[in-house]
Amino acid sequence: VRHFFQNNYTHYNYYYNAKNKISSVIERAKAAQKDDYTKLLSYYPFSLENTAGQKSELDSVIFKATAGILLHDLRNDWVDNMYLLMGKAYYFRKEFDSAAATFQFINYNLFPREKNEDDNRVIGTSDASSNSSLSIANKEKQNILQKVTAEPPSRNDALIWMARTLIEQNEMGESAGLINTLQHDPNLPDRLRNDLDDVNAYWFYKQNIFDSAANYLERALSKADTKADLSRSEFLLAQLYENTNQFNKATEFYEKVSTHTVDLLMDIYARLNNAKMLKSSNPEELTNSINNLVRMAKKDKFEMYRDILFYSAGELAMQKPDSNAAAGYFNKSLLYNETNITFKNKAFLQLADMAFNRKQFKTAFALYDSLQSGDTTLNDRLASIQARRNGLAKIVEKIVIIEREDSLQAIAAMVPEARTVFIKKMVKRLRKEKGLKETDTNTESEMMSFDNKSDNRKDEPVDLFAAGSKGEWYFYNNSLKSKGFTDYKRKWGSRKNADNWRRKNASATAVDNTAGQGIGLNIAPDDLDKPEIPNTRSRINNKDLSKSNTADNTNDLVQPEDISYEGLMANVPLTPEKMDASNTLLAVNLFELAKLYQDELEDYALAIITYDQSLLRYPDSLYNGELYLGLYFCYTKLGLADKAALYKNLISKNFTGSPSASKLNNPSSLHLESKNPEGTKRYESIYNLFIEGNFDQAFAEKQKADSIYGNDYWSPQLLYIEAVYHIKQHEDSVAINVLNNITSLYPKAKLSPKAERMIDILKRRTEIEDYLSKLEITRAKDDEIVKIVDHPVLVRNDSNLIKSPVRIVDTSKTEIKPGPLPLKDSVKQVEQPVIKDTVQTTISPAIPPVKDSVKKASTFFVNGPFTLNTAEPHNVIMILDKVDGTYVNESKNAFTRYLNESFRGEPISLARDAIDKDRALLVFTSFTDATAAYQFLTKLKKAAPEEVSWLPANKYSFYLISDQNLQLLKTNKDIPGYTGLLNKVFPGKF
Repeated sequence: VRHFFQNNYTHYNYYYNAKNKISSVIERAKAAQKDDYTKLLSYYPFSLENTAGQKSELDSVIFKATAGILLHDLRNDWVDNMYLLMGKAYYFRKEFDSAAATFQFINYNLFPREKNEDDNRVIGTSDASSNSSLSIANKEKQNILQKVTAEPPSRNDALIWMARTLIEQNEMGESAGLINTLQHDPNLPDRLRNDLDDVNAYWFYKQNIFDSAANYLERALSKADTKADLSRSEFLLAQLYENTNQFNKATEFYEKVSTHTVDLLMDIYARLNNAKMLKSSNPEELTNSINNLVRMAKKDKFEMYRDILFYSAGELAMQKPDSNAAAGYFNKSLLYNETNITFKNKAFLQLADMAFNRKQFKTAFALYDSLQSGDTTLNDRLASIQARRNGLAKIVEKIVIIEREDSLQAIAAMVPEARTVFIKKMVKRLRKEKGLKETDTNTESEMMSFDNKSDNRKDEPVDLFAAGSKGEWYFYNNSLKSKGFTDYKRKWGSRKNADNWRRKNASATAVDNTAGQGIGLNIAPDDLDKPEIPNTRSRINNKDLSKSNTADNTNDLVQPEDISYEGLMANVPLTPEKMDASNTLLAVNLFELAKLYQDELEDYALAIITYDQSLLRYPDSLYNGELYLGLYFCYTKLGLADKAALYKNLISKNFTGSPSASKLNNPSSLHLESKNPEGTKRYESIYNLFIEGNFDQAFAEKQKADSIYGNDYWSPQLLYIEAVYHIKQHEDSVAINVLNNITSLYPKAKLSPKAERMIDILKRRTEIEDYLSKLEITRAKDDEIVKIVDHPVLVRNDSNLIKSPVRIVDTSKTEIKPGPLPLKDSVKQVEQPVIKDTVQTTISPAIPPVKDSVKKASTFFVNGPFTLNTAEPHNVIMILDKVDGTYVNESKNAFTRYLNESFRGEPISLARDAIDKDRALLVFTSFTDATAAYQFLTKLKKAAPEEVSWLPANKYSFYLISDQNLQLLKTNKDIPGYTGLLNKVFPGKF
């Protein structure tokens, strides 16, 4: 009776309330977390920052659990469950040391023991399991009554939570050992298998090993408590499969999300991502995906998310590629977007990049200027966007001036009667655009009279609250209200009642930008094409994606202040003096525009076109040879030596002794900083940014540096690592251009042959990937009979030829068929297979060499926790410090080739590992003892500068290490301590 009473009292007065508090803490943390479905979701639907913020609630859990243990009979069935709640509360408070101590207490003190058993029994020995295998879990022997009235024993749960706590402490080695032991523990109850898979998936997720994380997460799906948790886990699982290019599996789970989720936004993104699951390059599949998104956007259910749907349709259209359709979808996204700044900026940025690539610089500038602050998604590109916008601001200013002067000269060339009619029509149009009342006057004097009256009235202050002629208040006086409305429209024009209205105009529908548009006269395209008007369109004529005011600082150049007939006519160069001034302004701005194309955009082809226009229109304006020098520089950059030589000769012949000739004869003077230490330091910094994986910052900094120094500081190593990044991003054409720079600028460099080989492979990339994707390898079954034939062959041993039987293994059963690639299911990376003959011969001596039968002498050295036995097998490791994974993989590939070339036939394998997030490992295994490892290390160290010449020497180091020391080093991270041990064995070598 006492036992029954104590159990119920502890259960419902303490455990039940404490457990509910834990659940409410987690629910509130889930509610506080806002998932961003455009990125990879976090593993859990809540963050520990949100749970730790509920400290008072978790303190209450610990208090109740402690009271429930201390105030009641310790023999009741809820003590272990109370301790588990206490450990969870410490975990959710992010007090991981206390949580680990609590779980460890449960592990040791609540381990079931026999009667009168010694308390010093060691947990985790082979005698703890019936089949003599290692076991740390305990069998749960509960009778039917206990199963109905009580929770299962918590010790096994505590082991799972201990592994989870170790992961949060970044103790990956210890947590992996615990997880691995539990996976093979026969005593672990089935109810916890899913929990263990969940923790195992989290272990892989934390280390970005997504294929293995997906494998275990799929097993753990049944662990989800609610439909919301299940659908979120399925969404994450689909993302993991998508990241590992397993598109069929990703599609399967995105479809499951749509059927399970109660979150409409998650449903949107599940359908969206599923539509973007492109399993082939078939244009019809892309079209179907786009149509699917458009159909979704038409449904009322998805009305709130039309901006996202149209933006995603635009992204898919860009992949076809169909930039015109994409621009339409991006504009629709902006049309339906009210408050989503992130997607507004994305759409503006896509349109801006599109306009920039089409060389529609006015529109591009307007769209870049439309980006709104406060969007953290732009942080990666913020520096490059700002640099491009600033450069475009200068270019647009020149374009506007050139277009304006061209149009004014076109109007001046008209016959007087046609010019008068044209200007009058323009006055009407401009007044209408500003919301002013149109006039039907036909004479110049009447129009001037109207404008003078308007000008006289526009500056008169109006007393809003003065009594009118009828003694009415302002807002009751219709005539005053009408006048105020007219004055407002005259000053501000007709516009929507919306915030940021100037910028909103930048996203309007596409129209052609003509010679007169944006110059203060707004000449219509049809007007300039009429027979009576000479067709003198500007030679720099851009087609804009949208009708827009380029920006506030150029808008002053766009619209004239005085839109009367007289005011517009005053701008037309009708006198020789005004025409000369207009031509001078045109010539100077054409030349400066060409220099901006050359220096700001590095668009040498467009710069040449603009220089040529300047030469054609104003052949006497050579700016003391600066124009020829610009042409020489641009042709040199494009590799057109004959053209460059032509302008070089013109400078030498016609401008001897000029600054242009000086710069030509002394190329370093083109960039004054090109030979100073600051330039060297700057490019070293850029190089380091590439190596460490800060690619966006590196590209932005390189663009700025190149505009100052040109290619004087480009090194083969810098170009190579830049090309490797572009290859990873599947930007093959860009990578080929970069690699071509290596072969052209540094033909004798060691990296030049590698660059040529890589260019050849990239040109055949589609063919190679298609072949590998259809490759299927079927190996002989384990129970298949393998023929072994003994043949005597001559084997050299100690300079004597002896006859020794060898075993020839016939593997002719191995078949290679085209088919799909097998799915990755482990941590190891899939290596590119080397296809040889289907019959392979393996020769192994039947009698081991005599030298292997002699046991080697052992020598022990100790330094702190590390011990070194020279007779043990050793590995050689290469530690790469703050090197991005792209270049770690490239280093691994380079050394794999090195092993195949220099150590063919020797059993040396190479694997990738890591000490922590900053330090990666390449592990060469394994060597019979420390001496053999050291000999290989010496050869490897000599070969490294050539094999991985793109890596700075301070980014990597080599060591020899045993398996035991390697695991210890990954745990304690004490590289100096281990180096001290090696220096005891090999003095001064490390």
